Amino acid sequence: MAENRVAGGAVPIVGMHHVGVQVADLERSLAFYRDLLGFEEVLRTTRDDPSVGAITGHPGAVVDVAHLRPPSSAVLLELTEYRGVERRAVDTATANPGTAHTCYVVQDLDAVHAALVARGVRTVSPHVVAPPAGPMRGGRVVYVQDPDGVRVELVQLPPAVMPDPGR
Repeated sequence: MAENRVAGGAVPIVGMHHVGVQVADLERSLAFYRDLLGFEEVLRTTRDDPSVGAITGHPGAVVDVAHLRPPSSAVLLELTEYRGVERRAVDTATANPGTAHTCYVVQDLDAVHAALVARGVRTVSPHVVAPPAGPMRGGRVVYVQDPDGVRVELVQLPPAVMPDPGR
């Protein structure tokens, strides 16, 4: 067990629970992540108690929340739609400080990319890229966007790293 190093050192994080994304329309985002990408919906709730405002810094906020589990993952994706407070869309362009992306592994990136494009998903990368160097050398990568413009990276890992689907 790691020693507690709060005083003057690293804080004792013991794991990761979820990544949160604020969305404009929870139903629209569920259609993307759950219905299109195949994530499992594990929790759906609406919260309007005072603790929501205390935690988020938005007194009076109502949040509609869904926790989704990507296939073969222990970390959840939390989608949150805020109501009852002022909201503004942010510029989610890839290089902007403060923006984020999530990354998911697929077996056949060309087929996945083609299926997403056919269903109208916006892309950042005009096509699948095969990096010539670095940790993804021999693999393939593409960025697409969720309904709010959040970047979703899809990777087909290099053969030496790719898990055997038969295991």
